[in-house]
Order: sequence, then structure tokens, then C-alpha cells
Amino acid sequence: MIMQKIDQGQGSELFVDKGKGTRKENLKKLRQFLIILAMLILTTVINIFLKDIIQPSSLVFVYLVPTIVGAIYFGTWAAVLSFTAGFFIFNIGFVEPFYTLHISNPQDIYNITVYFAIAAGISYLINVVRRQYIFLKDRLDRVSLIEDMSRDFLLLTPMEDSSSNQNITLTLRTRVFSQLGQLALKYVKTLLDMPGLVFFREDNGSLKTWAKSSIDLEITEKENDAAAWTLNNGEVSGAGTQTYADTPFYFIPMKSLEGIIGVLGILYNSKDLFPEQRRLLGTIANLTTIVAVGWMKLKSKGD
Repeated sequence: MIMQKIDQGQGSELFVDKGKGTRKENLKKLRQFLIILAMLILTTVINIFLKDIIQPSSLVFVYLVPTIVGAIYFGTWAAVLSFTAGFFIFNIGFVEPFYTLHISNPQDIYNITVYFAIAAGISYLINVVRRQYIFLKDRLDRVSLIEDMSRDFLLLTPMEDSSSNQNITLTLRTRVFSQLGQLALKYVKTLLDMPGLVFFREDNGSLKTWAKSSIDLEITEKENDAAAWTLNNGEVSGAGTQTYADTPFYFIPMKSLEGIIGVLGILYNSKDLFPEQRRLLGTIANLTTIVAVGWMKLKSKGD
């Protein structure tokens, strides 16, 4: 029942967010269209003044300005719209016979052909540069995220002078593992914005939930079995996998040299993950494992 409420709540939130996102995207496109339209009008006004100064057949190249601006700031669609609209405006208003699409002067035909070739080439090159910029920005964002994760997890690492026979209190152990689990879930939320859980292996080999992204988040016995299977087999299970595929959670093992020390569970279908998201989830699990192993080597004692 709780899981159904959570799923329904998430579904309604996603629907609302999707609706808001669609409206924002439509408003953004409308603003971009109006900017392109304003640039075309301004270019046409400039051409009206220039037609008495320079050869009218050359005025078509002035419409490359909104094409370039549109390609740089708004993308390929804006560039195509700009140079296509520029062609029609030029052909109707500046090519004899006026107010028709007929072109009789070979010079005009040549200029328009060159205009389309240049516009298409510029749009393509700018589109390539934009894709490379987006790719590099994503890489930098991922590097920044990994740096932040590494720094935060490093703060929870035991002191270097801690020996394997050093004792820690149960209170300290509980606080550390809870903070470690919450830190892992913090970056899972940053990456996917979905709820999750963190399990660690107890001394008797059983799994214990040490952190949840929400107090109301609960899992069923079958989902517990899936997490236990991941712990015992060291393989992913849950939604989108071949094992326990009918569960809504995706379980990732936390592997160390000593064995599997825990499981990261995410309320998400693994089939919907991009390769880079899979790698970042693996990084989160690995960093959590490194810190957890350091604390697991320390013996617990009563307060």
C-alpha cells in the first residue's frame, strides 16, 4: 500500500513537472521565434536602405546574419528558418519581377545558389561546434560531480593511523554508516532524482537498511530477497535485469576485495539508464564501498 502511494505520488509529480517543462519549452521556442522574426525584419529594413547603394542582387547575403545568429544561439531549426525566410523575403521584395517567386536574372540565380550553399555550410559547421560544446560541458559536469563525490566521501574515511584492532563505539559506527548511506543517496538523487536505499552487510551475513531517501520508503519481502540475492551473488538484480525483474527497485552490489559488503537500491528501471549514468552509479557504489570497508575493519564495542 505504501509503495502504491509512493508510485502514485511520483507519477503525479512527474506529470506536473512534465507539463510545466512542456510549457516552459513552448515559451522558450516562441521567444526564439520572435527574436528570429525581429532579426529578419531588421535585416529587411537595412536592405531597403542599402538597395540604392549596392547592387540589389547582393542583398541576399545580408540574410546570412540572422542565419548565423540563429544557428549559434538557437540551433539548426532557427538557422533553416532564417535562411529560408530570408530567401523568400529577398526573392519577393528585391528581385524583379517584384512580389513573385520568379527569377529571371542569371546573376540573381547564381547569388541565391551561393547563398543557400553558404547558409547550409555555416549551419552545419555551427551545429557541429554546438554538439562538441554540449559534449565537453557534459564531460566537465561529470568530472565536477566526481570531484565533489570524492571529496565528500573522503571526509568520512577513517584516519590513516587507525589500525585494524582499534575499537569504535556502536554509536559512532551507527552515525558513520548512516551518514555514508545518506551521502550515497544524495548523489543518486543528483544523478537520477529518484528515491533509494543503502544496505550494509551485518556480521552475521544479513542485510540491514542503513539509509533511506524517504522515511515513508519501504520495500517488500520480495524486494528484500532481490537485495539479498545481489549481496550473495555480486550481480545486479531488480527492475530491468534478468533476476527479480518484476520488482520496481534496481539493486547494485558494493564490491570490495573482501567480498560484497552492501547493496545500493534505486527505485528505477535499469533499462532506462544511459551508459554514463550506469558508470556514475558504479562510481557512487565504489566510493561508498571504499569508505565502508575502512570502518568495517574497526571493531565495535559497546558505549
